Amino acid sequence: MHIVIIGGGLVGAAAAAEAAANGHRVTLIERSEPVPSGDAWDLRISSVHQQNVDWLRELGIWQRIPDHRQRAYHSLSVQSLDQQRVTFAASEAGTEALGAMVENNALQYALWQWLATQKRVTCITGATLQAVDWSQRLATLDDQQQVPFDLLLGADGAQSSVAKLAGISARGWDYDMRCLLAIVTTEQPVAAATWEIFRPCGPYALLPLDDHQACLIDYRDNQSWMALETGGQDQVERELQDVFAPALGSFRLQSAASFPLRRQRALHYHSHDCVALVGDAAHSIHPLAGQGVNLGFGDVRQLLESLRELEMPAALADYEQKRLAVNQRMMRAMDAIHLGFRSRHLLPRALVSLSLTAATRIAPLKRRIIRAAMGD
Repeated sequence: MHIVIIGGGLVGAAAAAEAAANGHRVTLIERSEPVPSGDAWDLRISSVHQQNVDWLRELGIWQRIPDHRQRAYHSLSVQSLDQQRVTFAASEAGTEALGAMVENNALQYALWQWLATQKRVTCITGATLQAVDWSQRLATLDDQQQVPFDLLLGADGAQSSVAKLAGISARGWDYDMRCLLAIVTTEQPVAAATWEIFRPCGPYALLPLDDHQACLIDYRDNQSWMALETGGQDQVERELQDVFAPALGSFRLQSAASFPLRRQRALHYHSHDCVALVGDAAHSIHPLAGQGVNLGFGDVRQLLESLRELEMPAALADYEQKRLAVNQRMMRAMDAIHLGFRSRHLLPRALVSLSLTAATRIAPLKRRIIRAAMGD
């Protein structure tokens, strides 16, 4: 089978790798040439759960990521509005790590390095999809190059051109919030642990990058962050110091930027018996628990599993049925956390308290949550 993939980011490149590993011929089309990591951590960072780390390692990809652009983390903590805190440690599930933080550029470059070694894979850069003849299964690029396919895979993000050309509609809404990401250098050592603290205006969190670097995340309404950013980096750093210094100690801001939060889902994951969507092309999720890229990798693995077991039309239907259910549950869970953990009302706060108490005191439940955080 010849699989043509539009979009060579993390999910698209991983789809190309898994497809090639399954014996398919692959053409990967990406607008921009991937670049290796620079001297400093880029702001685009993913939390990859351990199951996907293991999968990428089995493919021979994870080993290509430089050690200074990845860091395993061993625990995660959540604190509610009422300052009730629960910590989930890998050791409680009998394992070494829950997952790893990785720079997106470093992982993408490692994926493309691996793809370059595969005879079944052709990578085309500097081109975009312009049109598709569905009856002939022929993709036309903006340079007028024509690429035949058996399966066209859209891994081209929330504004997917593949989805548009396939006539697949989407629904979604804005959260009216922004997420600020900041890379900082700390004086005190940074533990291999990630944590998130909830407050009425939105949560804030830390991702450990190395012994003295971290990514700080601060969620607030659009107006708050846009007003602060107009004051320049110094004002942003002062605000971050007020929020994070009590837990982190003194630090220096290296870089920062914010982006708006939006929830979106495709109404279908496949069409025309020859096209499928994966990753953000199929679903954009609140980044609260860092599940976006993990859901995309889950899409890839399920799609290739379905293709191994079934013929194309049935495989695409099987893929949609299984992944739509998983992704919808995760999206609803993130919405519930987003609303419930911020709420000042008695009932939601009581439910949050009850949930955290149960997770702390019921060992089998806690182990199950930990295994889920690892992707099991």
